[in-house]
Amino acid sequence: MDQSSSSNRPPASGLRLATAPVNWNNNDIPGWLPRTPFPEILDFMQDAGYSATEYDESFGTDATSLRNEADAWDMTWCGSYQWVDFLDNARIDDTIRALEPRLELLRDIECEHLIVADSLRLHRVAMAGRVPPDGSASLDDADIARIADSVHRLAEAAREYGISVHYHNHVGTWIEAPHEVDKLREHLDLSLVDFCFDTGHYAYGGGDAAAYVRDHLDSIGYIHLKDVDTEVLEAARAEGLTFIDALKRIVFSPIGTGSANVPGILETLVDNGFSGWVVVEQDTCEGDPTQVARQNLQYITNWLSEHGAAVVNGR
Repeated sequence: MDQSSSSNRPPASGLRLATAPVNWNNNDIPGWLPRTPFPEILDFMQDAGYSATEYDESFGTDATSLRNEADAWDMTWCGSYQWVDFLDNARIDDTIRALEPRLELLRDIECEHLIVADSLRLHRVAMAGRVPPDGSASLDDADIARIADSVHRLAEAAREYGISVHYHNHVGTWIEAPHEVDKLREHLDLSLVDFCFDTGHYAYGGGDAAAYVRDHLDSIGYIHLKDVDTEVLEAARAEGLTFIDALKRIVFSPIGTGSANVPGILETLVDNGFSGWVVVEQDTCEGDPTQVARQNLQYITNWLSEHGAAVVNGR
């Protein structure tokens, strides 16, 4: 869509924006930065301009304390991220039982969304951004169906707690490249579980994130909004960097500076009245992460203001 179409847009309302602990504490790279402890991290989030955040297990498991701290900082819990070995279909029931305390906690702190991704696989982390499009390094249809079945079973269990499950496409897992995302989507019951679409990971995996959002918005219920540094990504592919090495080179760039076409994504979301959470992320950054998180939010709020929209209060 080009800017000339703006006069034909329906009235815009806004987007529900949130932040995530990964902006300060990246669990994939221990020691990357000094760890920002809970609940002080909520102060940094609020200082950056956010009123909603994802929950991280490092915040503890006392529901009363979590509610009190969120109230003290006028913060809403919007979701929680969880790795799951979905390919191990035979053990998924055990995995679900092990996750029941997390589901209970999320229910008790009024956090209604569980974001899940298949486990990182070492050989896939090593080939991040270089998955062959011909499917030769991907799972076959039967294995993708096994992943989908496991996701469905977890989503059914989560529903009993009032929790919605969203599958996160992720570099370094079996669901990274566009053809892998497409194949999983074909197997998912979208009335039961949809995507937490990560724009940065999709672009890293070789896809056009803005085009996916435009063409498949009905499959997306939750978004991780990231951008990708084109030069770093090209270097990572040329040099054969792992996902972790690319993170250390800041492959996910400040919002609006990379190749994920954030304006195009925002335009589709606003024009279609997207009501899910949009979690603004930058997994690693140069400089102060609070300042970077503030600048990323400012870019988005400026864009929304210029297009007659606004940030919808998290509560």
